[in-house]
Order: sequence, then structure tokens, then C-alpha cells
Amino acid sequence: MRKLAMFCICGLTAAVLATGCSKNDDTEETTAAVTEATASDASVPETLEAVDLSGVDNGTITLGEYKGIEVTKESTDVTDEEVDTAIEWELEAAAAYEDAEDGHAVADTDQVNIDYVGTKDGVAFEGGTAEGYDLVIGSNTFIDGFEDGLIGAKKGDKVSLNLTFPEDYQSEDLAGQDVVFDVTINNVQVRHVPELDETYVKENTEFQTVDEYRENIRSLIQEQKEANAQMMMENTLLETVINNSDIQPNQEAIDANYDSFVVSYTNQATAYGMDLATFAALNGMTEEDFHSQLQLMAEASVEQRLVFGAIAEEENLTVSDEEREELAVEMGYETAEDLIASAGQFLVDDYIIAEKAMQVMVDNAVIQ
Repeated sequence: MRKLAMFCICGLTAAVLATGCSKNDDTEETTAAVTEATASDASVPETLEAVDLSGVDNGTITLGEYKGIEVTKESTDVTDEEVDTAIEWELEAAAAYEDAEDGHAVADTDQVNIDYVGTKDGVAFEGGTAEGYDLVIGSNTFIDGFEDGLIGAKKGDKVSLNLTFPEDYQSEDLAGQDVVFDVTINNVQVRHVPELDETYVKENTEFQTVDEYRENIRSLIQEQKEANAQMMMENTLLETVINNSDIQPNQEAIDANYDSFVVSYTNQATAYGMDLATFAALNGMTEEDFHSQLQLMAEASVEQRLVFGAIAEEENLTVSDEEREELAVEMGYETAEDLIASAGQFLVDDYIIAEKAMQVMVDNAVIQ
């Protein structure tokens, strides 16, 4: 898909993400008593109706200079070290677990199959018991001390762990409490990372030699670096034009865009069977922080839309049916009608105009 340089996720992308997810992901419930994952107890909201931005007055702009802007594009050279690192990641991802030899002591990165019973004051607590659980040592899946406490044990051993739940644990009954986990080691598996050789390449890639595989990795890194450099350059161009211009955004437009983002991301969260607070947590933010980010996105969207609209007027930029069809295919829709039905005519045309206006700035920039 083409990359549009914007400070925030554009409204079209957010809308497509929200409406394009038709199925809830099946997620394996992690044992609540021994993990530190946080989940919201709030009920998942109903799908919200999209906010119509087509009639919104974004404000006024006196467009500044948008041609001849000097900008530096980052180097996209690829080093051998970058290729080696990328290959190491792929080999790590292809690692497999194999049963350990008899007498092998559990070590970091091993996978153990365990039964365990957690008790508090001698009484088993809810969610603290499991049989046949596969646990990777070092994954930090369980509370502090659980995984480390199994290091050195062997298949068939029984281990008793005296642990304390964190003070901020989500279960009030267990937060800060001392507990005991009685663990049985059913099996131990060792993680094996494959070696990069011709056999691995032939069995796991479309290439026949290590050299061909390395050159493909180099090409992929080159493409990604080129895309990133282009995006950063375009962001700089856009920021410069915004700073060159006199922009007076309407607060009503900012509010409408904020509401639109809230609706889009709430619907996206709903599509995955969660509420917005949980969605925010999965993205490393509190719900309050997430709303603050949406507010910044809304402000940036209005400024950007004013700039792109002004350039479009200066350059007589329009949107054709062919361009709508092309965008639809890039976003995974069969026809432009399908895309428009999903995201709305306004956001589709808004996206295309933004791309075309950005291309005008790039074509007329002084790139160093």
C-alpha cells in the first residue's frame, strides 16, 4: 500500500481498520492468578455509527510556500551487519523445541510442561491451578519468582515455590499476598535455533543458496529503509508547509475529528471483542493517554486537511473513478463501491487528495 506521510493515522485508515475486522480473534485465556496481564471488566460496547466529516468547516488557511522546500532524505544504504541481524531474527523465529536429554536441568529459554497448584493460607485459590501447562522459562508469563524458581529442576521433580503477588496485581484478593505454588515438572524441552546453511535455505525459503537468500534479505531491508526515509522526508515537508502557512482551525472541526477517531478505534476494539480501555492497554497506554493521543491526531488532521485542500485548489487536483478503484484494490477491497461503503466517500476522496497534494510537494522539493 502507498505510504502517506502524516503525523497521525489518517481517518480513512482508522475507518477501514474498524470496519474491516469482521471476526473476533479467538484468544486463549491466560490463568489470571499467575499472570500480570491486565484486562478490563467493562462490557464491550456496541458498534458506533461513523462520524460524518463531509460538511465540517475546517477553518481558514493562507497557504505558505510549498514548492522548492529544501529537505534531507536519510541514507538507505544497507550494511552487512543489518543483513546478519535480520537473518538472526528469522533463524530465532524458526527455532523449535525438542525433548531434552534425561537429566537435563531446566535453563533459561527451555519449555517446561507443568502441573501446578497455588494455595494461600493452605487453601487453593481460584485460577491458580492447571495441568499440562507449557511454559517458556524467561517469558515472564508468571509472577516474579515462578519461572526462576524452576531453573535447575529436572523432569519428574516436584518444586515448592514461596512467592508474593505484586501489590498492584489486578485481583484484590491476591495483590501483595504470600502464596505457595506446588509445581510438578512433567517434561522439559530445549530450544534449538537452526543454522544458516544450504539445507535450511532450500527447505525454508524459495532460494537455493545462502548467497541468494542473503541478497533477498538485503533487498527487503533496502525497501523498508527506502519507505521509512521517504515517509520521514514527506513528514518534514508537510511540517514545513504547515509552519509556512497561517492556519486558523475551527475547534468544531477538531472536535468532530476527535469524535471520528474515538468511534473508529472503539469499533476496531469491538471487532476484537474488547473495550477501548483494553485496546489502549494493548498499545501500551492508559485510556486517558490514548484519548490524549486522539486529541493530538484530531488537531493534526484538521491542519493537514487545510494544507492539502489549499494545495489541491492551487493545483486543480481532483479525484477520478480510476483512482478510487486503484485505492480500493490497495486496501483489499474488490471495488471502489465496497471501499466507499466501508469508509465513506469523503474519507476516500480526502485520502486521495492528500496523496496527490503530497506528491506535488515531493516533486517540487529540493532533496539533498
